[in-house]
Amino acid sequence: MASLNLHSLHSLHSPPHPSQFSSHFLNTISLQFSSPIPFPTLIIRQFNRISRPYCFNEQMDVPLDSSSALSTTMDKNADLVLDSNKNELIRNAVWVGVATIASKILGLLREIVLASVFGIGPVVTAFKYASVIPGFAASLLGGVNGPIHITMATTLSKLPEVRRRKLFQHTNAFMFLVGAAVGSVVFVFAESIIHIYAPGFWVLAEGQITREIAIAQLKIMVPCIIFAGPVGLGFGYMSAEGSNFLPSISPALSSMLIIATCIVHVFMRRLNPLLAGDALSGGMLISFGASIGAFLQWIIQVIMHERMWHNSNPVPWMNVLKDKDVHEFFSLMLPATISSGLTQIASFTDFYFASLIPGAAAGISYAYLLVMAPLGLLSSMIVLPLLPTFSRVAKTLSWPHLMEILIRAVLLCMVLILPVLSTMCVLAKPIIRVLFQRYAFDSAASTLVSSLFLCYSLGSPFYIIRELLDAIFYALGDGQQPFLITVCAIALNAILDWLFISRFHLGAQGLALSTSIVTALSVLILFHLLVKKLAGVIDYAALVCPLLLLFSCCVASGLTTSFAYKTLQSLLSSVFILRFHRIQELLSISMAGLAGIISFFFPLIVLHFSGFRLVREMSDTLKNR
Repeated sequence: MASLNLHSLHSLHSPPHPSQFSSHFLNTISLQFSSPIPFPTLIIRQFNRISRPYCFNEQMDVPLDSSSALSTTMDKNADLVLDSNKNELIRNAVWVGVATIASKILGLLREIVLASVFGIGPVVTAFKYASVIPGFAASLLGGVNGPIHITMATTLSKLPEVRRRKLFQHTNAFMFLVGAAVGSVVFVFAESIIHIYAPGFWVLAEGQITREIAIAQLKIMVPCIIFAGPVGLGFGYMSAEGSNFLPSISPALSSMLIIATCIVHVFMRRLNPLLAGDALSGGMLISFGASIGAFLQWIIQVIMHERMWHNSNPVPWMNVLKDKDVHEFFSLMLPATISSGLTQIASFTDFYFASLIPGAAAGISYAYLLVMAPLGLLSSMIVLPLLPTFSRVAKTLSWPHLMEILIRAVLLCMVLILPVLSTMCVLAKPIIRVLFQRYAFDSAASTLVSSLFLCYSLGSPFYIIRELLDAIFYALGDGQQPFLITVCAIALNAILDWLFISRFHLGAQGLALSTSIVTALSVLILFHLLVKKLAGVIDYAALVCPLLLLFSCCVASGLTTSFAYKTLQSLLSSVFILRFHRIQELLSISMAGLAGIISFFFPLIVLHFSGFRLVREMSDTLKNR
């Protein structure tokens, strides 16, 4: 129950960005490269890892007159069992890590292929909007980190094998029925649904083709809604059984299907030149890829369950309604799902205004992906290992120690993320040009995405700090204040979206700035509330002075990166001929980025940055974790 409450509270405090509708949807069914693992799921995984009993911890009945030789032999056997379990855990972790990395790489490749084939035109824009409802179902219901997955995994871990199977069969049948009903409604009212959060398609000159594609795509992706619940239940069952490889590799399967549909579309255009301007066929193809990905995930799960169970009995509906385990499951799952669903309001407002700007939704998706990639990795590396430390210190009521740990964690995050962001901000346009600019993705699209990347980068350091503040509030048992801040942030985001689009005419960049401003303000307010909660115990100098020095190093790093890139471009242009232009760009970006990172750390080393000691101690803590 505690884990689920954490999930609900964190979901409320961390509303997803509009791009995360389609991006998280495509991570679980097809389309996302950088979506960091939600913090509550990491909490549950860590607690499960800590609390899982092992066979070598069980008591053994040994006669009192056993010899020392027998005792020594038993100790050796216990050590062998310990080593065997450790090796198995390491082996499983390696396989899951390989699967996750493969999924991320294929996810990036998929985005590059989509950008190359469709650019930021009506096909990709329509797909972002058509993915809203299926993405909601996939991320919250069928996602590996959704409420159903977490609820099923935690509920099954408490039950014996027979009741596990019975609960899974009953909930699976019920979720199929619900998914079919919702999918039917979405199919019938697809046009009205698109009109609700994309009114710009009925206003813009190119809106007619975009809305036609979006409506067709939404109808095609109805199977994603139908299979979302059963897929989420299946992933939860596998997690409870200790099998995490398939959930980790599933996005890679879906990514390959999306890439395959893009390749098919390209070949179709070459074979029949009349299809070159047929955007509708391309949009329908990638939607078929998403639906087939969801269907294949379900089929694979069915095959695995059949192998585990060998046979299964039909499910009487009266038994489903009377099953106490089913009642308990839904009593835990429904509040988490409803709470998580409230966070989509902010995304609806961003999508609403983005529909008034051609290509905005697609550009926002690409830019947000690049910004969140390093932040997601950093969140998994730092926030998760610190959770037990926060909880342990909070129990001792040692507020100065708790604040000291927070300051160390913040400085560690800034030391790791700021040099990367400072160099990427300067090199944003060439990086995007190398990754995406080809075929349909032209220079205008690169300019748009690079400007959006800069706007999102302004708020990216605050994102990771917000994760840390969330962890401390949850360790203190306080979820009410983060919830209220989230509600205020949603309202403020809607107001800023309206101001930046309707009054200041900032375009898509205004939506990105709104997200960054809201994130920064929510962090400042949360930090103020935390200081009050801890009776004002904080050494501001220990935090502000190092941060000012780090931001000064960011400026130096940015200037150095810019100078190095321009110099290398002029030097390498005389070495490489035109056909090796991308190699020249890659060398210039790599060497300029390296020079920028070195220039970031050089002043810190010369000035004997005091934060290095805190960072070193925090790094040791993370290694021990």
